Amino acid sequence: MPIFFKKQINDNILIGIWKISESAEWLNSKLILDKEDFEIFNSFKTELRKKHWLTYRILLKELIDSKSELKILYNEFGKPYLKNSNYKISVSHSVEFAAVIVSRKVPVGIDIEKISQRIERIKSKFLSENELKDINENFRLEKLYIYWCAKEALYKLYGKRDLNFITNIKIAPFNFEQKGHINGELSGDSYSKKYKLFYEQVNDYMLVYVF
Repeated sequence: MPIFFKKQINDNILIGIWKISESAEWLNSKLILDKEDFEIFNSFKTELRKKHWLTYRILLKELIDSKSELKILYNEFGKPYLKNSNYKISVSHSVEFAAVIVSRKVPVGIDIEKISQRIERIKSKFLSENELKDINENFRLEKLYIYWCAKEALYKLYGKRDLNFITNIKIAPFNFEQKGHINGELSGDSYSKKYKLFYEQVNDYMLVYVF
């Protein structure tokens, strides 16, 4: 189907979400893959992984007006970037959705996740004691996913691997609404920076982005 959700954040930042109902074959027909990307595509074992990989490439083409085919590369930490382009990008996918945020100027991060009970099993692996205290029975799952997606989005924005989700990525307590903003902080031995993150529930998924 066409883009499910599209939002212009400001003159420089744009978000798109694609709800995947097409086959991998159809999605592949909308791209021109070079030899390297074709080999990567063929290495994926599942149909869903192929669909995710193809879809966020199609989304990028929809969001960025480019006369040439867009080539995604990855830095030494696995952070994606576009070859021969000044655009900053971040991508995410979960089950039937793929999400992309693009920026002309500033680093960005995005995460989308399908809401389910399974997050209860891992909450102590990414939440600090203070953050755990903020989780109660009111919108419990929604808040857990906002915390998780927010930390993922900040991790992607930072773009390096030396971050601990509990000690280096902190989210301030907040009251849940269907959409809103929260405050977060990235910190380490020699740096500390605060961010405003934006979230909204899209069907039974949670979306968080930051720039």
